[in-house]
Order: sequence, then structure tokens, then C-alpha cells
Amino acid sequence: MSATLPDAASPAPSPAKGSGWSLRLRVLTGLIFVPLLILLARAGGIAFVAFVGLQVFLGMGEFYRMMRGRDLRPSAAIGVAAGLVLLLACYRPHRVSGDVLTTALVMVLLALSLRHADRPRQVENIAATLFGLLYVGWLSAHLVLLRELPWIAGTDYREGASYVLLAFFVTWSCDTGAYGIGRWLGRTRPWTRISPRKSVEGSAGGLVAAVVAAYVARAWFAPYLSLADAAVLGLGVGIAGQVGDLVESLLKRHTRLGDSSDIIPGHGGILDRFDSLYFAAPVVYYYLRMAVLKVP
Repeated sequence: MSATLPDAASPAPSPAKGSGWSLRLRVLTGLIFVPLLILLARAGGIAFVAFVGLQVFLGMGEFYRMMRGRDLRPSAAIGVAAGLVLLLACYRPHRVSGDVLTTALVMVLLALSLRHADRPRQVENIAATLFGLLYVGWLSAHLVLLRELPWIAGTDYREGASYVLLAFFVTWSCDTGAYGIGRWLGRTRPWTRISPRKSVEGSAGGLVAAVVAAYVARAWFAPYLSLADAAVLGLGVGIAGQVGDLVESLLKRHTRLGDSSDIIPGHGGILDRFDSLYFAAPVVYYYLRMAVLKVP
């Protein structure tokens, strides 16, 4: 009988998740985190920026460690510093142009990379540094933009808390729906080379949960959404959030990791918990800004 050798080009399967991913730990962590999130979102200002900044600091650290596991040498200190500067610029979006600052940071980062021109795989190192800045830093900055959106929309500053909580609520409802339906009914798994546990049935459950959550949010704390807005936003977040989840799964497959870290009991790392939100927060921000609040 001949043995079948694995395809050398295929990524190695990610290690199975350990007992830290128990449902009990997930619930306990949520009971601690959710009230803290609500408190910080309502406070806004520097307190909320500091919260997002901590997430960016830890998330970019995880990302750059993952890249070092592939024998790359990204400029982690410069990348993290640039990510934190982006957050501070988004803290007052009516005073600082985020696109101008992002462009300037990318140009400065590229210029600084010339110091190590003779380093092996330097172009790949530069790409990894920029990827971390844009993936974790810039996408996370949309949480701050959401909280500070009243400054440019002319709404009460307190409404910024509901914009942020809307992004979290719909995204994590989608995650929960996809996880529950996937475990219960998941049979069709077309993404096994990226994430063997993801199924079409789970994805559909996540989309339904996201739309339902958007309608619940409209009735509970987001009355500025129309019925059509809730449907569109729910679908948009449901799709974007699941794409974000798959992107992080691809990164873990590429680096042969089960979790980005074990910093959050029951959930894994910062990237494991915020991967969906990185893609969903910009969707919520731009939809609210352009379609609901009609800010140019």
C-alpha cells in the first residue's frame, strides 16, 4: 500500500485549540469586558482612545510576532508607533486629516526602512511592517472615528457611544450566530484550507444573526437607523466581519498558529477577538457617515 505524502505547498494545519477556549471562560470574559466596553464608550475622549490604543499596541505586537515566526524582521517599534499616532489623529477628525496623515506615515516608514537596505528579504520586511500598520492600526482607528463622528456630523457627542456599541453588538452577534449554527448544522465546509471549522451553514447563521442584531439595536439604542438601514447594515457587517475572520485564519494558517496569543482567557489573542471588528467597524463608520448622517 502506498502512502500519500502531504503537498509541500500546502500550509500545515493549525494546532487544535486547547481547553482555554471553553465556553465557561468565554462567558466569564464577556461578563467582565462588556460592562467595561459600555463604560468606556460612554466616556469617550481620551479614555476610549486609550482603550483602542491598548488593543492596537497588543494586536500589532501579536501580528509582528507572527511575521517573525516566518523569519521576517518587520520594524515593530516604528509600526506600532505609527499606529498609535493614527489613533491620536482620529481623536479629532475635524482638525486632522486622516488620509493625509496616513499617507505621510507610510512615506516616513518607507524612508526609515532604507536604514536596513542590506538586510535579507528587506522588501518583505517592509511589506510586513506596512501590513501590520494598515491591518491592525488603520482599521482599528475606525473605532475612534465612530466615537468621534458627532464632531463632524453635528450630533450630540454622547451619540458617539451608540455608534461604537452598534459596531460591537452587530459584529459579535454575527460571530455568535455563526459559531452556534456552525456547531449545530455545519456540514458544508468549502474553506478548509483556511479554516477547517467554518461552514456555509454557519456563515448563513451569522448573516441572519447580524441582521436581527441590527434590528434589535434600532429598537434598543440606535433609533437613527431606518428599517432599510438596519437590513443593509446588518448584511454589510455580517459579510465584512466574516471576511475579517477568514483573513485572520489565513494569517494563522500561514504562520502555523492555533491562536495569535493566549492573552484573553477563552478567546485566544487580541487578533482572535477583534479580527471581525477590524473589517466591520469601517463598514459601520462609512455607512453611518454617508447613508444615515449624510456627512460629506
